[in-house]
Amino acid sequence: MESIGNGANNEKLAAEAMARIAPDAAALSVDELTQVNLDLQQATGTILGVLPEVMALREQIVKQLPAFDIAQVDKLEDYTLALRFAHAAFQTATLPADDLTGLSEEALALRERLVADAKALSLHNLINPLKLDSLKGANGIKNVAQDLQMLSQILQESWPQIQGKSATVADDLQAASRIGTRLTRIVGLREQGPAQVAAATEQRQRVFTLTLRAYDEARAAVAYVRRREGDAESITPNLYTGKGRRRPTDDPPTDGSTNGPPQASGTEAGTTQQLPAVTPEAVAAAVAAQKGGSGSKEPFLS
Repeated sequence: MESIGNGANNEKLAAEAMARIAPDAAALSVDELTQVNLDLQQATGTILGVLPEVMALREQIVKQLPAFDIAQVDKLEDYTLALRFAHAAFQTATLPADDLTGLSEEALALRERLVADAKALSLHNLINPLKLDSLKGANGIKNVAQDLQMLSQILQESWPQIQGKSATVADDLQAASRIGTRLTRIVGLREQGPAQVAAATEQRQRVFTLTLRAYDEARAAVAYVRRREGDAESITPNLYTGKGRRRPTDDPPTDGSTNGPPQASGTEAGTTQQLPAVTPEAVAAAVAAQKGGSGSKEPFLS
């Protein structure tokens, strides 16, 4: 196997990041969850891209904003990697499910051939006809799957006597067993599918909420410590460029990432979310407003 580059060897594993932040995700109440309304591939790429500059400002943030929760900056990378993991799990859970249509047609045709051969062999007393009485019939995928498995076993048990006496060959018996198992697996996955999608949707929402909160906190802190340079927007750009913020809704998205144009109370659709005025009071009020608070508490100032 060809080795990967040194840079890739040093990358953190998204699954491990997911495990590290799992307690934070589980601690969120359902009412706190934010609707997923971003292109997550693009958003997570942006956050990972700006992290080096944000971390370079960590010491300044701690010094100038002693009441700021620096854990939001320290956990931002793990939150972002976990969001990529959760998004991949969501996409997997909502993929077009399976090959049932084509496989069911193949299964029905194979069942019909095996039943015809088995009945002909039973007329010559090469197979016990009573064994064929337990076949379920061709009505329903579960019945077809069961019949294929049974026919495979019945014919296999009598193979020394029947080999070469019908059109059925050994490969047909193996195919019947495999197709029967595959059909049973597909039915099971379909029955469990809604629960898996719901779990993946909620997990993604929880990690998205954590990531968005942490990034908003980082943006507000950077806005303050870079207030004189005026380059905060280039260091931590708005993830909603050209869009307003949408509040959580009761209905989870079903198309992967978005659910209509995101809007927020007091923000016109199609406008860009502006950075707050870079005074301690204004930054604190902006962060409190993003969290749904009153704006009266100043999280940055001791």
